[in-house]
Amino acid sequence: MLDGREAYERLRNWGEEPGSVAVLTDIDGTLAPIVPTPDMSEISDEIRASLRRLCREFLLVAAISGRKTQDALGLIGLEDVVYFGNHGFEILRDGEVEVIPEALPYLERVEELEQLAREELVPEGAFVEEKGITASVHYRNVGKEVGERCVEFVKGEGERLGLRVTVGRGVVEARPPIRADKGTAVSTLVEEYRPEKAMFIGDDTTDLDAFRELEKLREVGKLREILRVGVASEEGPREIETEADIVVEGVDGVGRVLMALLGED
Repeated sequence: MLDGREAYERLRNWGEEPGSVAVLTDIDGTLAPIVPTPDMSEISDEIRASLRRLCREFLLVAAISGRKTQDALGLIGLEDVVYFGNHGFEILRDGEVEVIPEALPYLERVEELEQLAREELVPEGAFVEEKGITASVHYRNVGKEVGERCVEFVKGEGERLGLRVTVGRGVVEARPPIRADKGTAVSTLVEEYRPEKAMFIGDDTTDLDAFRELEKLREVGKLREILRVGVASEEGPREIETEADIVVEGVDGVGRVLMALLGED
């Protein structure tokens, strides 16, 4: 972990050699504020304009999200961004969504859990997001008791169906029990694009996989320099701040990081 001054100096220096830099980022809670349900999310014109410039100047700009890839594209609205969706289970290439083959045998189990959640939890106010190869139950807009029931229900059914369950900021998710996460997405992109330097911006538990993968890639020499930007929040895991090289407050803070990369801070 770098100290704050060194981290920001590295950020500005990267902007002078953009052709060797990969800019990797989460979406919800990072580029867009957290809202009660995913369909309410919006990205500001300022953030979008910065991403558009980064796409023109930098080696790679990629959004690695828990959303479906097509939903991520619809929210950001920039085709030059590379989209990894469903926490690394699918990637959008040339307009086509590719699901990693190892996950496909679990699709029916994920769909069964989604259907059960709609029957049991939606009547209590939860929101079940249709995502395909993973399932997400959002409980931000319900009371604590119902939220706890959502978590326990998905954990119980996920265990019965042999799925992996994670809990984030107002959401509990189930996915195939294979190694596919934001860390594997980062590794795939580094292997494909061969940057010398890479950063990841994130705010939640699943983003820690990306933070830790960057460190591994640096240790084995596949990256020369890394930066981990953590978006602080009361609901996010403490590790987002303790493992980050730069900690910012909310989406506005992320916007300032992007502007610093562009030499506009």
